[in-house]
Amino acid sequence: MEKHIVKWAPGENPVGDMFNAFPELNVRQVARAMGINETLMQHYVNGTKRPTLERRIEIEEYLHQLAARLNSIKLR
Repeated sequence: MEKHIVKWAPGENPVGDMFNAFPELNVRQVARAMGINETLMQHYVNGTKRPTLERRIEIEEYLHQLAARLNSIKLR
């Protein structure tokens, strides 16, 4: 049986677009921190699976929380 991999056009895969825009974010580490299966998160990033709206919101909220934590760092 042949696998059919669907690649989305730019803008149609917001999860993949985000990870491509910020390559310093480790997909596996973000998945672990969120409790999402690492392979599933990689599928979202690659565009082979499409996350539900609810899952995209979860990912977005986690990234906003991470950004807030990073913003609170003081190194002086």
